[in-house]
Amino acid sequence: MSTLHVSAGDRTWSFEEPRVVTIGRDAGSDILLTAPSASRRHAELRSDGSGWVLVDVGSSGGTFLQGNRVTEVRLNGPTTVRCGGVNGEELTLTPAVAPRPVAPAPAVPPPAALEQTMLPGAVGPVGPGPGGAPGFGGGPGLLVRAGGTSRRFPPGVVVRIGRDPGNEVVVDDPSVSRLHGVVEGRPDGWWYVDRSSAGTFLEEDRVVQRRLEDPTTLMLGHPTAGAEVEVVPIVAAGAAQKSIAKKKRRRTATLVGGIVAALVLAGGGVTAAIVLGDDDSGGGGGPSGTAGLSTQELDRAKLASVLIIAVDDSGEPLYTGSGTIISEDGLILTNAHVGKPSAPGQLPPAEDPAGLLVALTSAEDDKPAAPSYTAEAIIADGVLDLAVLRIAADADGKEIDEKDLDLPTPVPLGDSDDLRTGDELTALGFPAVAHVASGDGLDRALTVTRGVVSTFLTETAVPGNRAWIDSDIRIGSGNSGGASINDDGELVGVNSAVVTESTIGDSGEGGAFTGGSARIRPVNLTGDIIDIAKDGGDPDYVSPYLDDVPEPPTDPMGQATASPAGWSSDGNSDCSTTSTMDDPQVLSGVVLPATLYAHFAVTGLPDGTPFTIELYNPDGELLGSLDGAWDLGSDDVCAAVSLDVPEGLAGAIAVLVIDDSSIRNPVLFG
Repeated sequence: MSTLHVSAGDRTWSFEEPRVVTIGRDAGSDILLTAPSASRRHAELRSDGSGWVLVDVGSSGGTFLQGNRVTEVRLNGPTTVRCGGVNGEELTLTPAVAPRPVAPAPAVPPPAALEQTMLPGAVGPVGPGPGGAPGFGGGPGLLVRAGGTSRRFPPGVVVRIGRDPGNEVVVDDPSVSRLHGVVEGRPDGWWYVDRSSAGTFLEEDRVVQRRLEDPTTLMLGHPTAGAEVEVVPIVAAGAAQKSIAKKKRRRTATLVGGIVAALVLAGGGVTAAIVLGDDDSGGGGGPSGTAGLSTQELDRAKLASVLIIAVDDSGEPLYTGSGTIISEDGLILTNAHVGKPSAPGQLPPAEDPAGLLVALTSAEDDKPAAPSYTAEAIIADGVLDLAVLRIAADADGKEIDEKDLDLPTPVPLGDSDDLRTGDELTALGFPAVAHVASGDGLDRALTVTRGVVSTFLTETAVPGNRAWIDSDIRIGSGNSGGASINDDGELVGVNSAVVTESTIGDSGEGGAFTGGSARIRPVNLTGDIIDIAKDGGDPDYVSPYLDDVPEPPTDPMGQATASPAGWSSDGNSDCSTTSTMDDPQVLSGVVLPATLYAHFAVTGLPDGTPFTIELYNPDGELLGSLDGAWDLGSDDVCAAVSLDVPEGLAGAIAVLVIDDSSIRNPVLFG
């Protein structure tokens, strides 16, 4: 065990490893700084198993060693650093014992007593990196995937990740710091170390530093709405196979939510809308009280937001969604595809779950919602995709009286006709939950995101020019049924779907969206079903707009053709490639897991035709599926289906199912 002595003027401290020592002007810091140029959260001293490391955690004034600004200094002897600018505060850091060996001794000892990692553009020595002196020579290499690109690094280097273009891995996202984190090779393998103020997250946990033994997906800046980076230690093939075998069941379950089928017109076009509710994508990261929306109004909406967990007859979770408490006697507004998927007008129709659990939001932002009640759908409009639930029992199914309900203050309903383009919206819900299981079922803390009204959209069966609010707000599966509120804290819309677009070919007409475009059902369309719900509900209610919904065509393949047209890694295809079960295409240069595209040449398929996309491994095992309705027109279409293909596969088979026809599109990975 190593002791670290720190002195600043006439003040001294001593710290024993393992621990993290905080440095800054914040009164709760272990080492309290007084210089005005020091940040409230300036730096940390971390014991990493090989000794002590000083880490700047994103200070504005910087940390300096011998006049050079540094982000990290490994302490191999007495070291003096300055926290802040010219008038900053000096600290002398002295390990009490020599640090443990961190690398095989070189033939000629290096002249420097320190290893340093400099900020991009700084003058001074630079620590081990992809182009510099080697670090720890043994151990696995590293693969980092971010923003659709992959980079490989040799063992022992320091890989900087952030927005700054001088980093080894550049992530151009506003949620990411200029230097957000580093992955460094140590004697015991690869470690990720956070350098940001916004944080790095692994699921719900904030990561300060973490040893990377398996492929790990990190979210930079926010647990759900941040930028995604995957870090993969490249281990021997045999070890990887054993790891895959252990995780096979979990991977298969996750992939069901990971198949995000985006049907794209070749030459540019709009993808099919992906209905939310069954999978685990999404994100958020909203304010805790910004101009217009007060903290009190936001807190009221947060507490009134509920997680809805659909369960089967045995109580096992099927999918999740969100909802909003709108009355003191336990009425909850949500989507029909969450609360009543069998409602006439739902496309495609589905069976209702055996039960619906309702989890209330915790007053503490970092605590997950816990099931408190069960609810039943008392009215649903399948065309509008809206439903009202009523709390009927406690979480164990014991009937509960209205007066015994312990519910937060309901969210008041606003007037969605008052909305104008550019008005700000705040969305609430529970994305990224469908694959997270605890001892009591599914749980996740509430997510808040923010955006603006982009435009208003029509729908064939729905009267008026405001069938949908279109917004740039960032929502995902699991947000379905949650509230979008205005700056007065009033519920003005129900989060219902996401539409994505992709650039295909050279036209660029489709644009390129990573978060997609949110579809929000205006609250003014909920008036009739809410009034009926307040009068006790009507489980036999049928949407008045049902007769105006276009009928799906009968025998669609009697007038249409569809054929497999190969795979690609970028979605660009004119459907000239052929791939059959007897002669499958070989796609080279693929590193799994990866997002790949299966292409299908389709002609004459009428809009509204239900379809299913299925993904199989070469052994015929179903890995996941997604239902949808065709809306790309009846002309000749080269459709690209975006599929998240897991690691460990020698090939895959994408199947397009229309009516009784199954079009199989195989691929081998060379």
